[in-house]
Amino acid sequence: VANNFIAGLILLVEQPIRVGQIVEIGGLLGPVVRIGARSTWVHTGTNAVIIVPNSEFVSNRVTNWGAGEPRVLVKVKIGVGYGSDPEKVRELLLGVSRAHPQALTNPAPAVLFQEFGDSSLNFELFVWFPGTIMQAGGFRSALNFAIFEAMKENNIEIPFPQRDIHIRSGEPVPALRRPD
Repeated sequence: VANNFIAGLILLVEQPIRVGQIVEIGGLLGPVVRIGARSTWVHTGTNAVIIVPNSEFVSNRVTNWGAGEPRVLVKVKIGVGYGSDPEKVRELLLGVSRAHPQALTNPAPAVLFQEFGDSSLNFELFVWFPGTIMQAGGFRSALNFAIFEAMKENNIEIPFPQRDIHIRSGEPVPALRRPD
């Protein structure tokens, strides 16, 4: 109790987190709704409030998603068929991000050609979004819908892994005998 009370005083004086900011601690992500003397309340996406002892905010690693500017970097990974023109894919991804009304232009969206995958050429789109980490899922979903449409309109295949199975004929497997 004393440890949590002292940690609460540290939180109230130093203010590394504030009410309304979105924090991530120990796999828990959500906005801070109350900071008390012994505990801090974090609201989850499932409409629950988790009461976290203040000592965890002082002694553990905490990500404060709301400490800086209200913007989030959204990353979208996409793989395209090996027959695709990488430059055309890059331009399509940038075009989709520039067309979205919520995508920030400063910093500008970027595309990286990450790797030659097993079944695809793998790219990653980076777009800044003026919101919180809790709102980024809807933004990412809108980008995914638009990317899918752009790829379909331009006949760029989004492949799926395919495996070849080779069956060899050989000696038949002897039948197992049941014990008598």
